[in-house]
Amino acid sequence: MTTYAWTTDDDEIALDAIIVGIGDDAPALIAAGMTPAEPLANVYWPDWISQGDKINAAMEGPYPVAEALERAEILCAVWAYERVVISLQDRATWRREWGELREVEGLD
Repeated sequence: MTTYAWTTDDDEIALDAIIVGIGDDAPALIAAGMTPAEPLANVYWPDWISQGDKINAAMEGPYPVAEALERAEILCAVWAYERVVISLQDRATWRREWGELREVEGLD
């Protein structure tokens, strides 16, 4: 099972990684008396040089979280980024079936 570095700090970016950003509106929906939907994720990446070619920063999604993680792993391998990391709105959103999160928060 993959173990990911993660953060809840929107300003923390990993320049060597494909980033999976997972959002969850459950608290607001519950407060409004609505049923929360499944969390969704975007896949994004910073500018990167791979085998002499420039990969421009961009974002894809939203995807279901498992699909976003799979897409991120593929892009990481194809473009030779060093890793996939997770950006969470709330740590409580993470589900064990998606993988493991490192014990300590931070992308370093």
